[in-house]
Amino acid sequence: YYIAGMSMGVSEACESRFSCRKYQDKEVGNGLIEQCLECARLAPSALNKQPWKFYVTRGDLKAAIAKETQLFGANAFTDEAPVLIAVTVKPRIADKLADKIKHQDFSSIDLGIAVQSFCLKAAELGLGTCIIGWVKTKAVDKLLNTAVGEKTKLIISLGYPACEQPPRRRKAMEEIAVYLS
Repeated sequence: YYIAGMSMGVSEACESRFSCRKYQDKEVGNGLIEQCLECARLAPSALNKQPWKFYVTRGDLKAAIAKETQLFGANAFTDEAPVLIAVTVKPRIADKLADKIKHQDFSSIDLGIAVQSFCLKAAELGLGTCIIGWVKTKAVDKLLNTAVGEKTKLIISLGYPACEQPPRRRKAMEEIAVYLS
């Protein structure tokens, strides 16, 4: 976790970041959130389009968005999270054309890079996150009053963890990496 004046390396952030589903009843200051947003802002994107927007929510709006993540009894922890961040994309016409030609959703790839950057910085700061894709996105778009063409893709819960990182079950390196000559 974060120790004042000490920052962790990328490997340490990757090792310490987990999907946190239990949060302390403690506010997260805007300064910490802005550090995470700055890392997301610096993330690379195809043709530097930066198609993302991060909506930081607290209070009544956060509570309303939390309800839109709790489908079939899942994600009840979003009620406890002090902050929910709705992440949207607004693909441009060129992005949509590239998606059709290359059969690749570049804006979602870009979004993933930015969100991971946000979450790794949060881990460095001692904050917990969970990336939530199980969301009634149209309902969240309405709550946020998003622009035409802008769509919610996921929610990030953010707060101080009230649990330890659970043991990780990961595939062996041989199962995920293939070296070819």
